[in-house]
Amino acid sequence: MAEPDVLARVLGPVAEVQASNLATAGFSGSTHRRLAVRLADGGRRSLVLKRTRVADDWLSSRTGDRVGREGLLLSEPALNRVWDAFACPYLAWSSSDGDVGLLMEDLTPYLLPDVREPISEEQEERLMGALAAMHATFWESPALALPWLARPDQLYALLNAATLETMVERGFPHAVLDRAHAGWQVAFRRLPERVSALLSEPPASLAARGAHLPRTLTHGDFKVANFALMPDGRVAAFDWAVMGAGPVATELGWHLAVNATRIPGTKEDSIARYRRALESALGHALDGAFWNDTVENAVLAGGAMLLWSKALALDSGTARARGEWDWWVERLAALCSSSG
Repeated sequence: MAEPDVLARVLGPVAEVQASNLATAGFSGSTHRRLAVRLADGGRRSLVLKRTRVADDWLSSRTGDRVGREGLLLSEPALNRVWDAFACPYLAWSSSDGDVGLLMEDLTPYLLPDVREPISEEQEERLMGALAAMHATFWESPALALPWLARPDQLYALLNAATLETMVERGFPHAVLDRAHAGWQVAFRRLPERVSALLSEPPASLAARGAHLPRTLTHGDFKVANFALMPDGRVAAFDWAVMGAGPVATELGWHLAVNATRIPGTKEDSIARYRRALESALGHALDGAFWNDTVENAVLAGGAMLLWSKALALDSGTARARGEWDWWVERLAALCSSSG
């Protein structure tokens, strides 16, 4: 897809293409190259070519993806309305023998800085507004029956303590899994017994706790680095490798956990901000009991998927790391108490 004659089908006549490797903040097995394209008419375009060998990508293999969800998203008419909520960065895609190529606009100028510091409230509102718009659009939608969408139990399994323990003897396919396993060992030494028992449950058991909640389309990896704030006010979204069908609790929990250093204000502020965005997108208020249930399942999801990283961060000795750990443990302990 980096060849001039191929790019010409998308951009028009191409005079020259210069490719260079592009480092990204992700942990998947994908590679990225920046394409500096000079058009025959003198114009210039900066593009990004993402290439994924699905069989070698740990995110894909651990969520049952054998084709490439990002490409399937672009070719599935039932999901076209995703791009009503988000700006689409994709120009073309191709797939051959398990190799998936995605050609995208280079949105580097519109990415938020990759630093461990909070974004602004206005920026989080933009991100959550777009996310809530997608959630509302696909609320209990027939499109959720698509068999290749990731299930909540598959997302729980990605970095799940019980699942990783079964992989020790054969080794881990990616360094992040090894790190997560080590982090869970640290976490279980520090956790109250009831919380340890809860987080030791298999993924299917954890996901079943939220199975009664309404389902929608989820991005699956709602971290700040996967979105770009466009000049026209829209939000562009990429890295849909684990997009799925499930309750908003799973998405909200991941946001609270993976974006811990990026959240402006408290987690409670972010939870309230997302609730307002979702109510606005749905066009009605959310029942208090339903929302409390959603927040409880968000705490469970965030803790079950990423508490290991909070345990490892305690080694830094910072007040922020201690506060982050305490927030999750206190709420998980409360969850255990409320469920008997």
